[in-house]
Amino acid sequence: MALGFTKTMQAVDLIEKSGVVANIVGLAGVGKSALVNQLAEQNHAKLFTTVVSLSEKGDLAIPVPPLTDKSFIETDKYGTLADVKFGYSHTIIEIIKYAEANPDTPIYWFLDEFNRGTSDVQSELMNLVLQRRINSVVLPKQVHIIIAENPDDMNANYDVYASDDAITDRTVRVNMQTDANDWLKWAKDNQVNQQVINFISDNPEFLDHGNDEIKPTPRSWHRVSNIINQYNDDYDEDILSEVISGNVGPSIAEAFIKFMHQSINDKINLNGDLQDVIDKLSSSDEVTKQSLVSEYVKLLSTLSDDTCHRLATFIDLLSSDGQYAIARTLINDSGLIDDIYNMTEKSLAAKQLYDKLTEISFNAYR
Repeated sequence: MALGFTKTMQAVDLIEKSGVVANIVGLAGVGKSALVNQLAEQNHAKLFTTVVSLSEKGDLAIPVPPLTDKSFIETDKYGTLADVKFGYSHTIIEIIKYAEANPDTPIYWFLDEFNRGTSDVQSELMNLVLQRRINSVVLPKQVHIIIAENPDDMNANYDVYASDDAITDRTVRVNMQTDANDWLKWAKDNQVNQQVINFISDNPEFLDHGNDEIKPTPRSWHRVSNIINQYNDDYDEDILSEVISGNVGPSIAEAFIKFMHQSINDKINLNGDLQDVIDKLSSSDEVTKQSLVSEYVKLLSTLSDDTCHRLATFIDLLSSDGQYAIARTLINDSGLIDDIYNMTEKSLAAKQLYDKLTEISFNAYR
């Protein structure tokens, strides 16, 4: 049995409060790190993270010479410690310093990709996980350890090392799987791009299933969201298609881009009732707003007081980058800037639009 994001987080919370170490097992990108981050925030805990797969034997407690006077830290309960900013050593120092400064604040130490660390590295972690001890240093009571592993079955195709039986016996394993409803709630709470949310809402199977060599994951969809939030007319759509393909695979990328186009075409008619258009644009994500306004500009053949007023209103609803992109289109690409200027003497709306475009261009080159 495997649990979705919300139930896994509740299970880990229960395990940690019982004084045992939770072991979250799930595919890469399923959201293990996001879960621990959210749990720490929920419980007002300070979070420290160590990626075990990137660590080497000796990182935990062997200092790296030479040491200077600044390398030694005086603590109230642990005596003099050598603060070496290398791997675990510095993390341990930071945890102890934080614990002494904040004795009533819980601390989570997240050991990610635990079974992708070599057997030598895992051996070094044995006392930490089982005895809460590193050499002679015992972790403060407020420190809660959480580990995460990737599946160890052959079909998962991970380069993992078998965990020691003692670790398996002394931790509580919680299997985590993707759940579209959980992820959609998380996406809305974390300002994931609305186009991504709408696409996964309509196609929940694409959250973590695909037919290409590159498979989508919740983490890769979060990256797609960040990419399309930065996408504007500076980039050819072939570039957008390629970078989305690199995250979720070409087949799903093609379906997503088609969905974006269809959504933009169907969503809002910018020639409709102006207040209704403003309300709909205001609630849209930045990519949708910019795409709609850009398309509106491209379809303009003549100008009127109404179109000038609409353009100025729509531009105000865009981010500074979006405003610059639309201003550049009007000034350099559409051929409308001369018409706008010629209308300024007789049309207040045209003058306001022209002044706005001038201000945007000026600010862009300050």
